[in-house]
Order: sequence, then structure tokens, then C-alpha cells
Amino acid sequence: MNDDSKSEFEKLLEDSEFNIENILEDKNDIQDNMHDSSYKKYIETNISHKDLYTENNIDIFVHKKFGIQDYMINNIKKLKYRFKDREILNLHGYGLLDAEKSINMFLKTNLEHKARFLLIIHGKGLHNKNSHAPMKNLVESFIIESKYILAAHTASADYGGSGAVVLLIKR
Repeated sequence: MNDDSKSEFEKLLEDSEFNIENILEDKNDIQDNMHDSSYKKYIETNISHKDLYTENNIDIFVHKKFGIQDYMINNIKKLKYRFKDREILNLHGYGLLDAEKSINMFLKTNLEHKARFLLIIHGKGLHNKNSHAPMKNLVESFIIESKYILAAHTASADYGGSGAVVLLIKR
């Protein structure tokens, strides 16, 4: 192929240091790995503990990721579901760092088991000074930051009311 029949792009590509064959090979390797189940690794969610001791006057917590329809929130709100033991995490008695680690392990385990709904009991913070509920704030911040939680709503009274939250997670 002579230089006159090449496009500007082809000429620039030849002059560059990039090897198009290597780029295409890398792209194909990535696509092959995406179909391998070991490629999907859980990425931990980490929360700043800086603002967890602010006052929390919100009784009802509602969160949904972009694209999740309102009816899903209503389904979570009215949920009548019999949670398996592994789908419930009770954070009473945990410190904030241990709670964050436990939530990550809890979420990872349930993603592997392809659970759909989870229940986290965080408490209402009634025994904390100045109406601060750092554990509740931690859980709510975690929910907002996690890429695996599609939607969440404060649990119904049957599941703990404002001291717990029901999650809808990715499958």
C-alpha cells in the first residue's frame, strides 16, 4: 500500500508508538475475562467517618440509584419477606470500623449467594449522646456509596422500623 492511498489516520497511526495489534489483543483478552465468573470481584465500599456524629432527625430513609423505578421503592417499603439468617446483619454492639467491615463482608457473601433483599439492623441511636446515631449514619452513607445496592428503604415495624433498613441488591 503506497502512502497516497492511506488515510490521515493510518499515516498518524504508523508514526505513533502504538502497536494496533497489541491493543486489539488486549481488548479481546479483557472481553474474554469479562465472561469468566472470577472476573467479577467485589470492590469494598469505604466510608468517611468524619461526619457520622452529626444529628440525625430523619426517621424514614429512602434511596434509589438512577434508573430504579419508584414502584421498586414501594415494593421494598411493603415487603413481606422471610429473610434467611445470612440475609440479616445486626450491628448492635459493633464499633464503626468493625461495622463497616462487616457490612462489606455481608454484602459480598449475599452477592455470591444471589440474594435479592437484605436487612441491616443498625439501631435507632437512642442510647447515644445528643441524639447522634453514628451507626445509622454509617449504614445510610454506605448504602448511598455502594455500587451493589440498587435501592433501600427504612424497614417496616415488623423488621425493626427506623432502627433497620431493607436493601435491594444487584444480582
